[in-house]
Formats: sequence, C-alpha cells, structure tokens
Amino acid sequence: MSKFDPKLVSKKVSPVLNKIQKSKLANGISGGMMVAMPVTLFGAFAALFLNLPIPAWKTFITSVGIASALNTAIVYSTNFLAVIFGATIAGSYAKQYKEDGVFPAILSLVCFFIITPFTPGKTNSISMQWLGAPGIFSAMIIAIVSTRIYVFFKQKGVTIKMPSTVPPVVSNSFSSMIPGFISIATFLIISAVFAHTPFKTMHQFIYSFVQIPLQGVSGNIITIIIVWTFAQVLWFFGIHGTLVIYSVMLPIFTAMDAAQLSAYSAGAALPNITGRAFVSVYTMSGSAIGFTLLMLFAAKSKQYKTLGKLSTIPALFGISEPLVFGTPLVFNFKFAIPFIFMNGINLGIAYFLTFIGLVPRVAGMTPMSGMPIILSGLMEGSWKIAVLQVVLVALSTLVWYPFFRKADKEAYELEQNKDGLAD
Repeated sequence: MSKFDPKLVSKKVSPVLNKIQKSKLANGISGGMMVAMPVTLFGAFAALFLNLPIPAWKTFITSVGIASALNTAIVYSTNFLAVIFGATIAGSYAKQYKEDGVFPAILSLVCFFIITPFTPGKTNSISMQWLGAPGIFSAMIIAIVSTRIYVFFKQKGVTIKMPSTVPPVVSNSFSSMIPGFISIATFLIISAVFAHTPFKTMHQFIYSFVQIPLQGVSGNIITIIIVWTFAQVLWFFGIHGTLVIYSVMLPIFTAMDAAQLSAYSAGAALPNITGRAFVSVYTMSGSAIGFTLLMLFAAKSKQYKTLGKLSTIPALFGISEPLVFGTPLVFNFKFAIPFIFMNGINLGIAYFLTFIGLVPRVAGMTPMSGMPIILSGLMEGSWKIAVLQVVLVALSTLVWYPFFRKADKEAYELEQNKDGLAD
C-alpha cells in the first residue's frame, strides 16, 4: 500500500485552487466588493445606531431628527447596494484586463438602469425594489457582461481612432464610444426581450432562477458545514481555504447579508440564519481561540507557552495566521482533527440554537477585519450572540484540550531531555 503523502496532494491540488482564486472573474467580483466595503460598513453602522434596543436612545434620535438621517443613510447604502456593486465590480473587473475602470463603471450603471423597470409620468420614478439586495446578482451579471463586451471590442481595435495630435482625454473618450454603444445596445435588446416574457424584467428572472436557488443552497446548514470543513482541509494543506471558498461564495453571502441588514434596518423579521456574518461571528480564528488560551495559560513547555503569548491576542481579534503557521497547524497531524472539524461543530451548534430561537439571528453586519470577539457579536444586534461566542470558545477549549495536552507533554519532555543533556 502506498504511503499517503499530504505534500504531494497539496502540490497537485494547489494549482487548480490557485487558478480559481486568481481568475480575473473571481478577482473582479471580490475586488469590487472590497472597494464598496466603506459604503456597506456605513450602512451597517447606521442600522446599528438606528436599532439600538435602548428606549431612551430611540426617543432621543427620533425627537432631534437623527433617526430620519439614519434612515436616509440606510436607503442610499444598504438599500442601494445593487447599484453600488454594479459600478465597483465593473471597475474592478476592467482593471483585470489592464483597462481604466471609470468608464466601465459608468457603463455598467447605464446598463443596470436600462433593465430596471420605471413608472413613466410627469415625474418618472424607479422602484427601489431592485436597487438593493434583490438586485445584487443581476447587477453583478450586468457588470461582468457589459465590461467584458467593452473590453473585448476595445482590445480588438473596434474603436474610433483619433490623430496623435488629439489630447489623450478626447482620444480615450472616442475610443470608448463604439464598445460602449455595443454594450448599451446589448442590454436594450435584453430589456426588450424580457418585457415580452412572464418575468417582464431581467431582474425578476435572475432573482427567481439564480439568486433565490443559490441562497437556498448556501443557506442550508449542511452545505455550510461541508464548505467550511473543506476550507479547513485546504488550510491544513497550506492553502488559504477562506479565500478559496469566498472566491465562489462571497457574491451569494453578500446578497444574503444585504437582505438581512435591510430587514434589520426596517425592524422586520430577518430572512436568513446563515450568511457571511453568521460564519464570521461563530468561526473566528478557525474556531481555535480555545487552543491559544490553552497554550497561554496551561502549557508546561516553553514552546507552547511562547506560541500562546504570540498568537492569543491576534486570535482574539480574528487574525489566525500566527496560530496556523506559527504552531504550525499546517501538515500537523497532532492537531488535524480539531483544526479541521471545529468550525463545522461551532456552525452546527450556532445554527441549531438560532433555529430554535434561543439566540437571535445575526443582523448581517459586514464583518470587519480585526473586530474582536464579543464586540463582533454585539454588533450583530444582541448580547446573546456575544455570549454564544464565549460559550463556543469554551467548547473549543474542551475539544482542543486532549490534543494540546499530549503535544505539550511531548514538547515538555523533549525540552527536559535537552536540558539534561546540556547539563
């Protein structure tokens, strides 16, 4: 029987996963969403301040007009994310092809509004229905397609070429004209076609046949556990599992969190249990904070005491790299079981307690890098979420303990033997 070689597996799998992670499409979408992060955070904080469960605070912000201002902020951030993502993703995707992102972003907005229904009259009005969470997937598709059409024809030379004496600003405008017209014409045709279908709009079609099914699959806890266990398997082989998974899941999770935050802002029932916020809140630092605490407070060996001092503070702030690569947990079979499976255990428990109503659903706040545990739970709308974070850390401490104890004992004995030889 051939011996299992984890490094050989990593060598074969890494190129495929890296290709997915580094693809122009994945980077265009994820990069565009990162560009929009300040706006999504702004909307999240506005919703948080608007819905703080303190009667005196609510009375105060209503009486002085702060509540009205916060509602306006939410409308043009959280409830406007489809428009924002359409522009930022188009700009980011264009840059993957070494093109300036400004015009593709504008072009994407034009195409988005072409397929968005409006009510004609003395004051033409556009419904907000598709400008927020329900329109995010169609906005992403429009951004990618309109930008790809634009880039294709521009790089093929299907442009209006001006003499070299013409200023670059003018020349660039004319070179973008024909590719831009083709993109716009494409979505004018698409809009006209969908108007003669039962769906009436491209938005409704994508929402019904793409967004809802994908969110249904991604909202299934079994899928979530499998996906995040797989992410830990990738981490074990030295591959950044979180980035690989988010290169596929981020658009779906973002739409789910946007719907969650929109409902939270309006004081309505929250539609989802899972999402990016759910995963981030309940799997901080790979669910290994308990391991760092054991090293810090219970280690006998100098090796693990030192690792505990170096990794605990970053882990409490959601930064797991010192722990993963410093211990190391990569290719370390001593800790493989808790490292790979603890995320799934935590997510399963959190889902069950949320499902039965013991803990409220997370509000869908955009996860902030470096947000410490407990505070990240409080930001999701309830102290109960923060308490559950602490409970899960305590549970992870128990799960990690036997593996830590054995490894620490071996390291301590090795250190003692070395000290004895030195004497």
